[in-house]
Amino acid sequence: MTINEKILDNIETIASDLALILETMREIPGMYDDNADDAVKLCCALPERIRSGTLRIAVVGAIKSGKTTFVNAWLKDDLLKRGAGVVTSIVTRVRKGERLKARIFLKSWDEINREIEQALLLFPEKSRPGTGDVPGFDLRREKDRTFLSAFNQEIFSNISVTDAGIRPESVTITRAVDGFEAVKDLVKADRSSLEFSGSHFEAHKRFTGDDAVAFFVRDVELEVTAKGLDPKIEIADCQGSDSTNPAHMAQIQDYLTSANMIIYLISSRFGLRQADINFLRLIQTMGLMENIVFVVNADLNEHENLDDLLGVETRIKRELTYIKKDPELYTFSSLYNLFTRAKTTLSRKSRKTLGFWNEYPEFVDYTTAMTQGFDKRLAQRLDTEGFYLAVANPMERVRQIAVNAEQRLSLFTDLLSSDLSKAVTAMDRLKEMLERTRKLEAIMDNSMEGAVEVLEKEIKAGAETLFDPKTGTLAKAVTRFIKGYGTDLSRYETHLVDQGFENTLYLMFQEFKASLDTFMTQTVSAGIAGFARDQEHAIESYFKALYRSYDINPCEISMEFAAIVDQMPETALFKEAATDPIDIRSIRGILGLSLPKAGFATRYSARIRFDSMARFGFITLAEILARVMKKRAPRSGPIALNAAEARIKREALRSVFCHLSDYRAAVTNDYLTPLVSAISRDFRDKLLARFKVCDVEIETIEGLVASGRESKNAQSRTLKAMETKLADVVQRIATLPIHYLN
Repeated sequence: MTINEKILDNIETIASDLALILETMREIPGMYDDNADDAVKLCCALPERIRSGTLRIAVVGAIKSGKTTFVNAWLKDDLLKRGAGVVTSIVTRVRKGERLKARIFLKSWDEINREIEQALLLFPEKSRPGTGDVPGFDLRREKDRTFLSAFNQEIFSNISVTDAGIRPESVTITRAVDGFEAVKDLVKADRSSLEFSGSHFEAHKRFTGDDAVAFFVRDVELEVTAKGLDPKIEIADCQGSDSTNPAHMAQIQDYLTSANMIIYLISSRFGLRQADINFLRLIQTMGLMENIVFVVNADLNEHENLDDLLGVETRIKRELTYIKKDPELYTFSSLYNLFTRAKTTLSRKSRKTLGFWNEYPEFVDYTTAMTQGFDKRLAQRLDTEGFYLAVANPMERVRQIAVNAEQRLSLFTDLLSSDLSKAVTAMDRLKEMLERTRKLEAIMDNSMEGAVEVLEKEIKAGAETLFDPKTGTLAKAVTRFIKGYGTDLSRYETHLVDQGFENTLYLMFQEFKASLDTFMTQTVSAGIAGFARDQEHAIESYFKALYRSYDINPCEISMEFAAIVDQMPETALFKEAATDPIDIRSIRGILGLSLPKAGFATRYSARIRFDSMARFGFITLAEILARVMKKRAPRSGPIALNAAEARIKREALRSVFCHLSDYRAAVTNDYLTPLVSAISRDFRDKLLARFKVCDVEIETIEGLVASGRESKNAQSRTLKAMETKLADVVQRIATLPIHYLN
């Protein structure tokens, strides 16, 4: 058992013992109130709360940077399929389990058909199947698949690649057709899942390693038995950050927003590529750079000597400084680490490769030292994150409960004293405390109401600045992009002759749509994530400042507190907590709050095609008349395409503005505003708990003071037993090695 596990076990035991002590208060009239009841519930829920916290680590990088190999080396086994294709969009999540198990979450037929419909958007209706009594497109129909096969070959035969890479609509159609036979009996009308466990675990790789089959997969979750994997950690293998499909990038972004740490891999063979720069800029815009660690994944076959590898490392680190100051970077070979950690499962070829690498000790020694440094630093970071998520704030609540319990014990001991004057004095002090606490509660209620009002106004103002369709930062950026976009019509001249105007219009439109969707993902969605993160930081700063304004010493509320503190030993129990007064991540988890997905689907009306065809017909007629009259006339096709592009841009702008308006409402009303309200309630409860010793009816306490000697003696014995047990709990809290974690 590690020291962290021992600490967590001790905290859980302390919380359990403290709950039992508090339950004993029921034997004393007036001692067990709503505050004590809340404290018991918190202590009972603490073990599950501590154990349920999950640290999410995203492993990201461009294609062929070794992400999957890195994860396999971490797991010390070749569990994930290596060498996935360029277009694979799956985020594979890996967690510790009792046995090997893979869950493949499949898309529904409706989701699949909608993706294909998007890939066919603006293609001539008369040329498509699904007319008549069975409208729309359905991959399950043979004639629809036949159409797609012919369509892909005919339309994309000479123009399947653009400046941005493989056309995503061509990839979608190819994968859908090629993978259909393998999944036709597995995909359902609704979302479904498959499970592969034990000896069948390896079968999951067919769904993650085959691009055609992977098209039908929505998500993958693996449970592994790797000894080195902490049960509180989830590792996500985020495939190709340089995918040409913006939907794939959006899926990676969604995971990054919930990740506690990002490990970014860079291949030593390729160095820092433009795809890396673009993606790192996106991470920077999302406000996630403080959570990132870089790994130069060394290809030991690529470098003549160690100096060559060190030169690559130096160049990459220098280039990274333009994005992040003082980047944290480690250089090692994930494949070498995998081979050395999983020797028993190596093939003959892999063993020979490992033997060859071991003949160059300068490589091995350097990369091994870097691996050890990375492992040590990673463990430190995870301990820090683990402390925050699992220990810091819950432990502060337990500490406060113990403090209040000590205060109650001292107070009720005096109230039950046989010395009547001492009991009366204690009664007066109790009345004073109750009065002061109620006043403080009223002040805090007013402050919280004002705080929520101020923050909501600031959030709405910030959202207006970002999202407003006319003056917002995002609207201006999108407007600049759309108005500045221009199609190179010379690329489509041959298609105009061979395929006709409608088919060429479809290709031109899909190219524009892919560019806009990519811009929306990389610029707009990332900007929205950064905005939400900035708002969260602002909320934290606001409440921290408010907390400092309430930095009241409990001794100021009553001399009773001062007497208690003076009598207790100087331990960590009575020192001011170093934890944050608010815990946004815990609150988000409890409420199930998350930033709404910023997925963008441009809406275009079919009228674009109709108007474009009408325009084309008019221009063609003018061209014919000009020829009859032997006048020079411009070519009809390019002019009509230019006019169609202008119409498409106008439709796109309208669609984007509607999207921004809808998303502004979602991010403010469904995420930030509920978050502020929940934080204010939690903040109020925590702050009040510092000062609220009791919330009892004075009549009940007066009856306790006036009770007979025999009854008082029995209750005093109960208090004495509680005091002994609580002293033990206090001592255990004081001796916890919290400084190790902090």
